[in-house]
Amino acid sequence: MGSFTISRRAQVVMVAAAAVVVIVGLRHAQPFLVPVLFGVALAALSSPVASWVTRRGLPPALGALAALVVDLAILAFVGAVVTIAGVELEEKVPVYLARASDMTVAIAATLTERGLPVNPEFLSKTLHTASLVPLLGGAAVTVASAASNLGVVLLVVFFALCEFAGAGAKLRAVLSDPGRGFEHVERIVREVKTYLVVKTLTSLLVAVLAYVMLLLLDVDLALLLASSLFVLHFIPNIGAAVATIPAVLVALASQGPGTAAVVALGYLLINLLVGNVLEPRVLGQTLGLSPLAVLLGMLFWGWLWGPSGALLSVPIMMVAKITLENVEGLSWIARLLEPAPEEHEAAAPVDEEAPRSMLRPSVAGARRSG
Repeated sequence: MGSFTISRRAQVVMVAAAAVVVIVGLRHAQPFLVPVLFGVALAALSSPVASWVTRRGLPPALGALAALVVDLAILAFVGAVVTIAGVELEEKVPVYLARASDMTVAIAATLTERGLPVNPEFLSKTLHTASLVPLLGGAAVTVASAASNLGVVLLVVFFALCEFAGAGAKLRAVLSDPGRGFEHVERIVREVKTYLVVKTLTSLLVAVLAYVMLLLLDVDLALLLASSLFVLHFIPNIGAAVATIPAVLVALASQGPGTAAVVALGYLLINLLVGNVLEPRVLGQTLGLSPLAVLLGMLFWGWLWGPSGALLSVPIMMVAKITLENVEGLSWIARLLEPAPEEHEAAAPVDEEAPRSMLRPSVAGARRSG
């Protein structure tokens, strides 16, 4: 039989078509994949509890059950915080809407005096109907969606933790090169778990610091604003900046421009100290991903799966990067996702045989030596 070759243009077209099919499939699979991925991430965070139980000779199911109890306790606490914050928001919304109506009247009067006639009643009506109703409707949809997915997430956590104990034996039986293949999988799990644990702790730290600052400044909705900062801090680069906007607006509405400026400065200092000083010292110089790659990945997964995709974007990209590093012919893509090397790092020889780490070399070496 005669052989045939495919032109490079045809290969590009085929790859692009396959990418479109995969993207469409991922978008339609969102109701299934998002709860599963959140469950896997929560299982990775809970694995130290399960490991602590199993190291004492107890069955893996009991370790998974203990981790699940801890997760349920934390989720119950989070639910209580959200409920309290929601009650406070419900009390404050009418007050803020009234203040906003007064501001629209003043703005309309100023514009009318300058020759731009505006109807203040129209502005006030638009404010009430166009901002409050979608806000409450969107919140109701979000809460209902989270409640419906919670059971799936917890089931994934329990059974994933039960499987972790025997995962090594299964991988060694399946992989053609068990030693090297298991090393790659172990590194993916270890570094993603490190990122999730550190990011959770630093997000909790910035939320607590912001909450204390807002309380001291007597800013309304302090608990809600701190909770939103905790969630948005998981989104690198822009999450904390997005969380700053509502905090400044609430401070402006409740205490005035001076307090709003102090809140903006406080959020900036907290995010700089934790995000640019503490996190790099713990995780390494960087996550191994360039800021542009993180931003584009967040925008892509956010477009694909909404806010859930934005939260999951960095763990997904970390897994993809480590996987690409170890696939022959695709390692150059992983290199493109990395930040630009420093001059001394670019000049240093690279050992291609040694396993590469997303952490700073000194940190990775310390971990291997430990």
